[in-house]
Amino acid sequence: MFKQINGTTLNYEVKGNGPESVVFVHGLGGSLNIWHSQVKICSRYFKTLTYDLRGSGRSDISVPEYSINLWVEDLKSLLETEAIERAHFVGHSMGTLIIQHFAVAYPEMVASLTLVGGITEIPEAGKKGLHDRANLVKENGMDAVADLVIEGGLSAYSKHANSAVAGLVRELLQRNDAEAYGASCKALANGMVIAYEEVKVPVLLIVGDEDNVSPISMAKQLYDHFPNAKVEVLADCGHWATVEKPSDVNRVLLSFLKV
Repeated sequence: MFKQINGTTLNYEVKGNGPESVVFVHGLGGSLNIWHSQVKICSRYFKTLTYDLRGSGRSDISVPEYSINLWVEDLKSLLETEAIERAHFVGHSMGTLIIQHFAVAYPEMVASLTLVGGITEIPEAGKKGLHDRANLVKENGMDAVADLVIEGGLSAYSKHANSAVAGLVRELLQRNDAEAYGASCKALANGMVIAYEEVKVPVLLIVGDEDNVSPISMAKQLYDHFPNAKVEVLADCGHWATVEKPSDVNRVLLSFLKV
């Protein structure tokens, strides 16, 4: 469904009617559809909410400037629209940085965090790479980066033995508006580290053993910083774990949520 949220139009879906809520936040280049498998199982037990970030999917793509803080405020307004006072939050990649900042800004609304391919503030070399990527898509369109993202973001198994996943991720990327995607790249590059000690809720870190974007070393770094965290490493899995290893993600997520 589409609604005016915080001065923009967001596309979102609500499923299930459980006593607790789970909110899913996708990452750079993604859409709410990366969570299809997780919503299918979680909506049996919870009320689930998925949405397309401002600038992504079917949400409004008008491009002034995006920021992590703007996405945080969009999320808060969306939750208020759906009368969700407290929820478990699940993010992928850039979405993990959004929900980390949300947890610091609105701790009373957060029951737990699950970070799939979790990230922190991007190092300087990575920030330059994101700005370069923004310029590249502005000049040459999304085709210029789609195959590069697949090559660096998927496991060997996904690329060669389960190539339908590569096709899905490629389609997701190519459907992005180039200008909006570039603005999202810049927003991610400007994202700052949070004060980890302020996050008191349980944190689950899910990482693929072949994730070259947010590798196991980054998951361990996050584990060391959060007061209450655990790590689950998925075999033969890259950065797009929710579509590469959906059953494994579902298993560890439901266990964490105590279903």
